[in-house]
Amino acid sequence: MVSTGARVASSPDWSPRNSLVRSEMGDDFSADDVLRPRSTWDVMLKRGFRKRCPRCGAAGLFDSWFRMKARCPGCGYLFEREPGFFVGAYLINFAFTEGLLFLMIMGFVFVLATNSDASIVAPLIVGGMLAVIGPIVFYPFARTIWSAIDLAMAPLELDEIVAAGDHLDGPGSESGDGGHPDADGPREAVSPEGLAPQSPRIDAPDEGDRQ
Repeated sequence: MVSTGARVASSPDWSPRNSLVRSEMGDDFSADDVLRPRSTWDVMLKRGFRKRCPRCGAAGLFDSWFRMKARCPGCGYLFEREPGFFVGAYLINFAFTEGLLFLMIMGFVFVLATNSDASIVAPLIVGGMLAVIGPIVFYPFARTIWSAIDLAMAPLELDEIVAAGDHLDGPGSESGDGGHPDADGPREAVSPEGLAPQSPRIDAPDEGDRQ
């Protein structure tokens, strides 16, 4: 027998969004994939500070220090959920750098309070190095931290979960050594209200049934 869901998945106009039809038919997709308990804020942020996927905790999210993969190799989560998504990461990186400079300035003020003849050359050199090196070092962490904050505030929609699963099942999916979820907590999931109603699975009759 050939299920309706299988015919939809193999059709020429198949896409991740169209695969919702397959999920509603119950083919290769179940409610358990959607109704997993959500990770808590602290778990997601810990993963972000460790350069890990906020949804599943997998590592290996970067091809290089400045180039992030489009999707998590462990769960298929799409990091850039909308155009301009990573503007928040740049703000986090900016705030981190400003925090370093603030601490440096406060330290220099303390030194001046005890020694009014202290030279300003050393603080200027240190401040310049922090302003240049700080954002570079913190860049990938800012991206994963922002991804964690966004996922905690806006859980995945059903079509995003299906698209993530389709990516892992697709022929172009990659599973490197770092693409394994950690044990910090469960993967991110949508609430039960976001689950589309399940339709009964319909199988095409075979030749024996027609006779």
